[in-house]
Amino acid sequence: MDLPCHPWMAMVILPLLLLLVPLTAAQLWPSCGESGDYKSNSTYEANLKLLSTNLPKKAASSTNLFATDTVGNVPNVIFALALCRGDSNASACEGCLVTAFQDGQVHCANYKDAAVYYDSDPCMLRFSNKNFLATTVNERMLVIVSIESLMVNISTRADSFRLMLFTLLNSTAQSAANSSRRFTTSRLDVSVSSLPTLYCLMQCTPDLTADECTACLQPYLQYTLKYMDGKKGGRVLGTRCSMRYEIFPFFQEDPMLRIINLAPEVPPINSTMPLITVNPPPQPQSQSPVAAALHGRNSRRRALWIIAAAAPLLSIFLCAILFVVWIRRRRKGTEILHDQAAANRPEEDELVWRLEEKSSEFTLFDLSEILHATHDFSKENLLGQGGFGPVYKQWIGTLKEIEVMQ
Repeated sequence: MDLPCHPWMAMVILPLLLLLVPLTAAQLWPSCGESGDYKSNSTYEANLKLLSTNLPKKAASSTNLFATDTVGNVPNVIFALALCRGDSNASACEGCLVTAFQDGQVHCANYKDAAVYYDSDPCMLRFSNKNFLATTVNERMLVIVSIESLMVNISTRADSFRLMLFTLLNSTAQSAANSSRRFTTSRLDVSVSSLPTLYCLMQCTPDLTADECTACLQPYLQYTLKYMDGKKGGRVLGTRCSMRYEIFPFFQEDPMLRIINLAPEVPPINSTMPLITVNPPPQPQSQSPVAAALHGRNSRRRALWIIAAAAPLLSIFLCAILFVVWIRRRRKGTEILHDQAAANRPEEDELVWRLEEKSSEFTLFDLSEILHATHDFSKENLLGQGGFGPVYKQWIGTLKEIEVMQ
């Protein structure tokens, strides 16, 4: 069956397709806690709604694009932290955080503890029923690794890239910790063996001291060397500090720091680093059971959410197509009836003319002509009663009698 093409049909289908775009266009990484669930229409949910209204505005109005807040009383108290990237603006920050609250409640439905990180959107959010604001511990950590690798198979080039990567991260971490906003963007202006230029961004929450920021970022160097060696890009995300590097400039404006000297050496990797979630996993044999379980649970939730959101939209889409097909068929049927009626009119006219030709004494007139000839069936023109009806006198060229058939 050929589906009809109609402008109205496009007006119905296009909005439905646009609703599906966010499902695949924006990548986010939710991290759902294990401190219990809240019930729908509960006091905790009401407090979370109030928090989602106030905190984005509070962060956007801050010079550091950072804010914390506490809402409610035990056992329904909620602690929250919101941070936008240092190269963002107030409008983008507020919009991102509003979306983060929505995504957190969708991907971590009814979880009392959740954190939301984004691929390109300039913010992160965490809320919890536990007072994580009272400590500087960097929780809910995620390692995001690029799926593309550099061509560094030769051992000398591989060693050079590791040295470049360590130099980039180490220098950027020091600069971020010593800045007033705890934020720095950088570029490694050192050309080594035709390897690409590296760009980096590091940020801590502005409420940390310089030493606390340094301590937060220090393990990121180890995580990067362990999970991202030879990769084109990657990032380490946490509620207190974050890092990202790429082989292309991904931040706004020019780099705040240009690095022109390489470090003397790369320190050995610490084999006792705590387990964290890696997305995607490096290799099945090297991924920890804990990290695999966390990643698998989040992936299943994301898939279920996409299916649940797409199913009703697909149903509406199909119903719209069927409705348009039905309308077009109905219109086509009406047009056919009209065409048949029009085709029958010449036959009827021909029959009338044949009747008139059979007898010269039988003449047919339109009703308007009869009304004019009889002066609207005036009694003054009535002559009598004929076989078919009353007989009137009339004047059309010559004096004649006209019999009106009833």
